Amino acid sequence: MQRVVVTGSSIKRTQAEAAGSVQVLTRDDIERTGQTTALGILTSTASIDTSLNSATSSSGSFATGSSAVSMRGLGKVSTLILVNGRRIAQYGLSDGAQDNFTNLDAIASDAIERIEVLKDGASAIYGSDAIAGVVNIILRKDFQGAKIRGSYTESQHFHDNRNRNVSAIVGFGDLEQQGFNTYITAEGYKSDGYSVGDLRPYYPEWHRQTPGRSTWDAKSSYSPTGNYFRSSTNIVAAPGCPADAIDPADKLCKWDALPYSGLTTDNKRHAIASNTHFRIGKDINANFEVTTSRSTSEYIVAPFSVSNQSATSSTSIWYDVYGNKMVGPFSYPKLPVGHPMNPYSVPTEYRARMMDTGNGFNFNRTEAEQSRVMLTLDGTIGGFDWRSAVGSMKSSAVKATRAVSATGYTNAIVNGTYKFGQQNDPALLEAMFPVRTTSGEAHIKFFDATIDGTVMQLPAGPLKVAVGTDIRSNGYRMKSSDNVLRGELVGVFGLQVDDTVNQYAVFTEASVPVVKNVELSAALRADKTDGFDSHLSPKLGLRWNAASNLLLRATASGGFRAPNIVESGNGLGRSSVATSVVDPRRCPIANQLNDLVQKGAGATAADKAQANTFRNAECVGNLPSFVRSNPELEPETSRSYTAGLVFEPVKNWTMAMDYYLIERRNQIGTRATTDILKGEADLPAGQLIRVDNSAADNEFLALVKKYAPNNTINYGNVGQLGMVYNPYVNSGKTRVSGIDFDASGRFKLLGTDVRLKLDGTYVLKYQTFSEATNAYDRNMVGTWDFGSRMTVKARAYVKQGDFDHGVTWNYASGYSNNSILQPTYCATQKVVAANLADCERVDHNTTVDYTLAYSGIPHVKLNLYVYNLFGEDRPIEWRDGWRTTSPQFRTFGVAASYTF
Repeated sequence: MQRVVVTGSSIKRTQAEAAGSVQVLTRDDIERTGQTTALGILTSTASIDTSLNSATSSSGSFATGSSAVSMRGLGKVSTLILVNGRRIAQYGLSDGAQDNFTNLDAIASDAIERIEVLKDGASAIYGSDAIAGVVNIILRKDFQGAKIRGSYTESQHFHDNRNRNVSAIVGFGDLEQQGFNTYITAEGYKSDGYSVGDLRPYYPEWHRQTPGRSTWDAKSSYSPTGNYFRSSTNIVAAPGCPADAIDPADKLCKWDALPYSGLTTDNKRHAIASNTHFRIGKDINANFEVTTSRSTSEYIVAPFSVSNQSATSSTSIWYDVYGNKMVGPFSYPKLPVGHPMNPYSVPTEYRARMMDTGNGFNFNRTEAEQSRVMLTLDGTIGGFDWRSAVGSMKSSAVKATRAVSATGYTNAIVNGTYKFGQQNDPALLEAMFPVRTTSGEAHIKFFDATIDGTVMQLPAGPLKVAVGTDIRSNGYRMKSSDNVLRGELVGVFGLQVDDTVNQYAVFTEASVPVVKNVELSAALRADKTDGFDSHLSPKLGLRWNAASNLLLRATASGGFRAPNIVESGNGLGRSSVATSVVDPRRCPIANQLNDLVQKGAGATAADKAQANTFRNAECVGNLPSFVRSNPELEPETSRSYTAGLVFEPVKNWTMAMDYYLIERRNQIGTRATTDILKGEADLPAGQLIRVDNSAADNEFLALVKKYAPNNTINYGNVGQLGMVYNPYVNSGKTRVSGIDFDASGRFKLLGTDVRLKLDGTYVLKYQTFSEATNAYDRNMVGTWDFGSRMTVKARAYVKQGDFDHGVTWNYASGYSNNSILQPTYCATQKVVAANLADCERVDHNTTVDYTLAYSGIPHVKLNLYVYNLFGEDRPIEWRDGWRTTSPQFRTFGVAASYTF
């Protein structure tokens, strides 16, 4: 049997199973999924979740234009992605301005030969970032001939939800006969963005009844002609509004903004991979690999609104990084007395759409590039196998969009230089809405070497040992444009970091046959990062062939993650915004006030929309924060344990089950917003800033009194959340445990090949540590905070001649809508009795996919894919609302390939 390197070990082995569980996706498995992206392929397994998706991520995300995965719910930075056993450069833009991660979009899916998923922390072998698990994406090593492939996918009845992919590969050379093989593969991918307006016909009615969404599709009062907002109970349409734009109920001038409200991105990308496999002399194999990719992601964005669709009574706070000071509170200006558009004798708020900022002037675009050049050598000397690699990799990304200049906008409105209802001078618009950018670049140079082999024969078998080293120079730069860092743009947050650190590691591993059928594996890695103490990561594994058809296995390991450059490097810190924040002091009051308006007799759509806006500011609002890099940070550490079995009851039928427990300590980050707010009373003075919001509060209370004259509910002089200082610290802890299980088998039925596969995971506990209570919070599994407890993928394949059928059953268990911060969510949100059953729990989600492959035409392979075959609706998610960025439609896909 040929010896191969198994992910999770540096020792070449012949055993099919190691001490740690490794799931393998072959090229055949990959093509059966119909997925044309690395993200789609990986998330077709039960144990891997999407952490970031370039097609659906928010336009406000720091890391737009990228995709990433997470294992065990521990996040993208704890899941190590390897390509051919080595890292690739992290994405140029850190997610949340903190998370350095691997962008899966940079990997050409058609170049993938197989994927190995190690469901066990392996820091002792690979170093940082391998706390939750390891994904090793292995590209084709040799290819002869040529092949082209194209695919197209589109949702039934929803033409806008579509993507296409085309790839080609050509290779030549016979390693045995000619001493070399080389190939190059190129791939192009495009997915279309769509707006809320495109998706409008598919929204279910229940979405409207969920908290804060009763007016989700109401036309906007920020219309081209506009309205005068004199108070929450006195809004007047501006003169000149077209008759068909007048709302018959409230007589306001309205505009349909949904076609301009982007949900997903227009995403275009291409990737190229090339590998040349050749021999040096008789004993050395060499591979020279080059990979490169480029992508562009663009969002659908609307023309700007006056005051950027913010009430002039509202305030906002942000940060001047260069000046090291808070900016604000800032309020957008009202039209002054005497302004050509102000017919009143007092300053007046004007709500209108600035249409000359559309047609491409307002935009949101991210462009990214990534490359790696690597030479690997391997051979045998004196009975020992050796491997070595040297390479360089780089990743860069630039995000650009427009924002409001506090000075430029205010001057243009107050001085009347901006002329409403016409095309203004481009220079004026540039001054009001300048371009802001965030650019990032990562560059890594590396060298590694490993040697392994048998050092002696023990009574039970050979003692195998591996030793190696890993040396890396990591540089990273991420910077917001100067207008952001100077605090010139309203409510925009930025960062600046630029540093280089070197990392050095030595590691050793041993495979020790203790007695017959019992093998002990041990590994130890020492890592040293500039500016930090060295760290040791141990790992032990045990595998026991208890019977010819039964393997028992277990592992215990220690892991770590060194602070990255953003967290500990040379920088001015970062400012950001926490989204969907629930203010535990103001949200319950806002819910009560909103409820009075929503149920008020004769309440107009405009008034309901106003009330929803006031309510959402407290219950799904934003909270600005500022964080500084901290060179005193220590590495995150972890302890991982697994124990399981592999059983083959009869030939060709196997099953496996593994228990896992991971405890991550000393987590680097800022305190969770929910934890800060929960312990607000004990915070140091000045860490959490609340601002006077009485002007907006009075508008809300006046609106409520319009429908409930005797109302006495108010905010009790509790200010609105303004800003939080939340420095990087080592404070968090997380522990997660669960069970992975899989089974497979094959048999013949009436001359037909039948194969069955089962892949699932069941999470027992997921808990985070609360600084406020100095204890672990309750188990999140099965609640809104975490989601489904169990995920299952069950597959059946039936091959009949030239036809190969496949059916996949996808299952995710239901969960409660309660959370740690809102343990009685439905009651807190004042959900009516008729909707309580839907509110209390999200039901399980079950779908079926069908695939068909036909190979009856020489050199041609045709594929048909039907996802969600029976058109199952996604379960009602009362708290999240309808999943607009991932609607669960029946979707069809076709693919064709030709091999020359």
